[in-house]
Amino acid sequence: MPRFYFHIVAGSVVLDDVGTILEDAKAAQQHARTLASNLRDNHALTSGTIVVEDEDAGQLFEVPLAGLFS
Repeated sequence: MPRFYFHIVAGSVVLDDVGTILEDAKAAQQHARTLASNLRDNHALTSGTIVVEDEDAGQLFEVPLAGLFS
């Protein structure tokens, strides 16, 4: 299974250098949405994005911290 990295870009950049092993890009997108929701709820981040990369293709997509519904 591939490893995905979830970098947080919200004023500053927090790089995920460990990553998470997930089944596929769809699972990575759901994980990023959950992470965004948790960051909004627990850390009051209202802007920024989570940049999702995989170990082979690089950047796959971005998930905004604002404007998502869990």
